Amino acid sequence: MKVGPALGDIVTELVLSPLVWKKIVGMQMLVEGLAMGAFATFYKNGRDPLMVQLMQLTMTDEAFHHKFGKIWADRTIPNIDPAERDMIEDWAWHVFQILLYNLGSPEQKKHIYAAVGLDWEWVQGAFMEALTDVNIREEMQESTNIFRVLIKTLLKTGIITARTAPNYAAFIDMKELYAESDRMVGDDIAEEGIKYLLKLNGQGARAYSLESMGSAAE
Repeated sequence: MKVGPALGDIVTELVLSPLVWKKIVGMQMLVEGLAMGAFATFYKNGRDPLMVQLMQLTMTDEAFHHKFGKIWADRTIPNIDPAERDMIEDWAWHVFQILLYNLGSPEQKKHIYAAVGLDWEWVQGAFMEALTDVNIREEMQESTNIFRVLIKTLLKTGIITARTAPNYAAFIDMKELYAESDRMVGDDIAEEGIKYLLKLNGQGARAYSLESMGSAAE
């Protein structure tokens, strides 16, 4: 299936950008964070055992990519020029808004609505009429909500500061999110996936875990 215009434009920007931080923050943290939230939702709500296990194994792989982004941010963000740090923070907010308001938009799925005989513009109007900040805030209470995962990722890596926190606070309780542990929604699922692969391959305790990855980077 073809990628939607909004996400496609962001990925194209990441590929073409000469900025290393944009590639890492954009792909390892934002796009991978988006994926982890989506896969966790399928894992939690799926009724097909095969699909649930597939989601777990996919997240086991994705979690290491996401973890790399966090390790990079932990060691880089506190030590860069304040002006560049602010640039990263502002760009992350810009991308978050694009994803929040466009990822599920009917405009991004014109071919799907056309296939079932619906005018995407009519659907878009109904969609926007029903969508409010209150609705978004309620949905973000769910731990597997993809946008909640994105905000937590940015907050826990220091990319969201007092400068932009009020922007995100329109959708989620930032104090509550900050008080949570650094564990991400997919970490526990991925750890179980690692144990499964260990057993499958007869490797005992020799395989990597998310925690050992962080320790090895010290």
